[in-house]
This record gives sequence, structure tokens and C-alpha cells, in this order.
Amino acid sequence: MLKAYRYQFNIVCALSDLAALAAAFLSAYLLRRDVLPILISALAQRPVFPLGDYLPVFLLSSLVILGCLYALKGYALSPSLPLTSAFLLNARAMVTAFLVTLALAYLLKLTFLSRLFLVSFLLLFMALSTSLRYAAALWFRRAAQKGRYVKRVLLVGAGPQARILARRIQERPELGVQVRGFLSVPGVDSVEDVSQMTGFGIQNLGEVTALPALLEAEVVDGVIFCVTAGSLGAFEDLFLMCEDQGVDTLVAANLFPHLVAQVHLERLEELPLLRFTTIPHNYIALFLKRTLDLAASALGLLVLSPLLVVVAALIKATSRGPVLFSQERVGLHGRRFMCHKFRTMVQNAEELKAHLTHLNEADGPVFKIRQDPRVTPVGRFLRKFSLDELPQLWNVLVGDMSLVGPRPPIPSEVDKYARWQRRRLSMRPGITCLWQISGRSELDFDTWMRLDLQYIDHWSLTLDFVILAKTLPAVLSTRGAA
Repeated sequence: MLKAYRYQFNIVCALSDLAALAAAFLSAYLLRRDVLPILISALAQRPVFPLGDYLPVFLLSSLVILGCLYALKGYALSPSLPLTSAFLLNARAMVTAFLVTLALAYLLKLTFLSRLFLVSFLLLFMALSTSLRYAAALWFRRAAQKGRYVKRVLLVGAGPQARILARRIQERPELGVQVRGFLSVPGVDSVEDVSQMTGFGIQNLGEVTALPALLEAEVVDGVIFCVTAGSLGAFEDLFLMCEDQGVDTLVAANLFPHLVAQVHLERLEELPLLRFTTIPHNYIALFLKRTLDLAASALGLLVLSPLLVVVAALIKATSRGPVLFSQERVGLHGRRFMCHKFRTMVQNAEELKAHLTHLNEADGPVFKIRQDPRVTPVGRFLRKFSLDELPQLWNVLVGDMSLVGPRPPIPSEVDKYARWQRRRLSMRPGITCLWQISGRSELDFDTWMRLDLQYIDHWSLTLDFVILAKTLPAVLSTRGAA
């Protein structure tokens, strides 16, 4: 019920985006055909294909744009959306769409696609989409303030949760919800609770026993029960009564004092389940993340294959032992896998580790020595520029790892984790993450863990792109390299 108003707004946004796509594409084509050749003489010599020939480009780029907007939650917005937020959302989506469309055009051999044409199309769409979204947001806000499409609700309870909810609804008229009044619960709500609710301007409609009569006499779209988790059973008859009359029932009970977890309702066939999760649940965005991992790792292994061969030859020529160092690591939710790196240490490095524990410079369960005597000269160079990590592109390709994510620990480290540190295993491990661009080996263990949890709690495709963009400068600067 409470989401219906937002759904309507986002449907309007989606329809306006479809109109903006068509208008922007046609405008970009006419601009390229009739205007730019006059302004830029070099373009006059280049052929312009008929509009119909660009239809595949239009369909491809439109799907990419809509996919990027969806992944960035561009269709899960509130009508209270500020103009700056609408612009920044579209700007992020257009940059992503430009890069993805160019990559797809290259793979599909769409050689006639001009980067200038694509940029013109995306900029025109961004301007049109931002304007239309903001206009839609203004219309919805004004409609809500005038009482159109407003859902009328009753609150059961006058405690702190009820007061917070009432205040939020009052402060946000654009949400399209109006509190008709509240019903106090005898023996639970105090005189002070009732007084504070009426002080907010919420009408006192009596005790909860008056609910059946109110539902028959008033226009009520929903009833929100702001009660404690332990008292839910006492309201079962009222829940069933609301159900019989087709009135939506909502519960604002604080079931558990979760600080991080988000709550989602899921179903296992006919059984409703409440899911408390601390990991990202935008499945479209996660699917795009995996798709980008596959494409980037495959392309990286192909393009970097000459470098991989050279590094392998250097390792083989300068020290005894295998080229690769494969070690069991802990991945998503404790799954074990073999993580591959170029070998940077002498062959019996693990045996020598027992004699070097007194030199460990890292805190926590991690073992690290800045001037580790086990590291070979070639290995030191590889570590300096993180070239030893390149074989992990294979781990990304097969799905054990991602390009961006918390570093995969070894099992002995995980055994020493505190409970809160184990949450970093709730997302697929990666080659780089926030720690890589924040000092790498200079960070203490606790800061490293908290950066990983910060990444998980605020994950988005945009954050992944930012981390990837900052990783190369961090590696080249060798700041914090072990």
C-alpha cells in the first residue's frame, strides 16, 4: 500500500525515459546529419547512413541505458527526488552506458557507430530524462499536497515507534500517506504517550477496541500496528478482521535490534519468510557485476597473455620451483578454493615461515614482513606493482573471485577472526577493494577489516568502478606495497 504511490511515480519515470530515448536518438541523428557538418567541415566528408540503419544501435544503447538506470536504482525513487539527485543519477548511468555500449559495439563489429553520435545521444537523453523526471516529481508532490491519491491510515499504538512514524509521515506529504488518527492500547500506552501523540496534531480516536467501528464508519486504506514484538499475538483477531474487510495491515514492530541488517519479505512456495540480510540484494546489479567480471577477466587474460608469459619465464629462469603459487583460500560464506598467484618466494617459503614468526609486523591473524627474506628479487618487483596478482584473473573467470571485493583470507586467518570480522566472507572475494586504494600494507588489521565491511554495506556498481579507477594509480605509485 505505502509503495503504490512510489510505484506509480517510477512507472511514469520509465515511460518518460522511453519517450526521451526516442526523442534524443532522433535529435542526435538530425544533429549529425544536418547541423554538425555545417559547424565541423571534416564531418561533411563522412557519409551519414539512413535512419533505419541505426535501429540496431538504438535498440542496443537503449537496453544498456535502461539496464544501467535500473542497476543504479533509477526506478526505485521517491517523488521527493531533488533535481541534483536526478542529474547525478543520470550522469552516472550515462558514463556507464557509454563504456558498455562502446564495448558491445566493438564486440558486435558495429563499425559505423560514431563516438560523437553516441555522446550526442547520451547527453540529449540525460537532459531530457532529468527534466522529465523532475517535472514528474513536482507533479506528484503537488498532487499529494492537494490530497489526490492519498492513502488514509490508522495507527494502533502511541509509543515511541508510533510517534516516529507519525512525525515522518507528517514531514513528508509527498509520500501520499495521511494519518487519520491513532488508537491507544490499554495497559501499554501511558497518558504521556497519548498526550505526545495529540501534541503532534494526530487525532485521538479512542482505544484499540474502537477499531471495528472505525473501519465501518471511516475511509481507511490501511492500519499500522505500532506495537512490541511480544504483543503481536494479542492483535490476531484484529488482523483477521482487517483481512476480511480488505483493509491493508502493516506492522511496525521492532522484532530484533538489528543495526546493519535489512529486512525483506520472501516466500518459500506458500510460506512467508522474513529475511534479515547484511549483503547487497540488488540482483540485477549483482548480475551485471558478474557479467563485467566475466568479460573483463577473459579480455584481461587474452590481452595480458604476452606479459604473463614473460613473467612466467623470468620466475622460472631466476629461481627453482613452480611458476604459480596456488594456496587454499576462503571465499563466499566459507567456500574453499585454490587461489593462484605468481610465485614470489623461494620454493620452501612455508617451511621457513615457522622460523620467522617473531619478525611478524602485522597485527591480528595476518602474517606479514616488510623485508621478507623469503621473497626473491623478481618476486619483490612483482609485488611492488602487484603483478603477482594477475593469475587471479582466472579465479575471477571461473567464479571463485570478483574483480572488486574483500581479499580472500587463508583458513588459518579465518579461524582467528572475531565474530564481526567473519561478515567480510558474506561477499565474493576480489582482487582489489577499498584497502588497495587506502594504503594497502600500511593499514592495521582492524582498519582493513572495517574497510571491507564498509565496502559490503555501501556496495554499488558505481563504487566498483571508482575502486577500479583508483586501483591503477595506487599500484603504480607503489604506496603501501608489501
